[in-house]
Amino acid sequence: MSTTTAWHTIREASMISGLPESTLRYYEQIGIIAPITRDPSSGHRAYSDVDLERLTAVSCLAATGMPLESMRTYLANSQGGREGARRQMELLDAQALRLAAKAESIRMQQAYVSFKTLYWRAKAEGRDEEAQQLIEENRNIIEQVKRLQTDVKQ
Repeated sequence: MSTTTAWHTIREASMISGLPESTLRYYEQIGIIAPITRDPSSGHRAYSDVDLERLTAVSCLAATGMPLESMRTYLANSQGGREGARRQMELLDAQALRLAAKAESIRMQQAYVSFKTLYWRAKAEGRDEEAQQLIEENRNIIEQVKRLQTDVKQ
């Protein structure tokens, strides 16, 4: 190994990237990241600063919930010049849409929990008519949450 390059252990790479050591090994095994150089004396993985930069990007993509295949494509596109940049934009646009759908799902779940809290508060205080009115007024939330559950199962 060159003495001018800083090399990092898998533990250091894990700490810097935020990814568990097992995930680093797995990502290497399935080709999300390129094979990592091995220290010739010990056989242990030796991560370069460039490796750590890529791992940090992968860690951030994983944190957004990006599928593994999309992460693999993202890393491949990074070397593709202008066309690669266009593909990156498409990939990230698709991820933004997934996140927007997830955010809407969470918003609906929060609305449902808020509605149910009001419902049960009315029931606990003996305001049964108000509780029934809440059900009628919030039927659309109930239907949307049921649809979300159906979408999750598919």
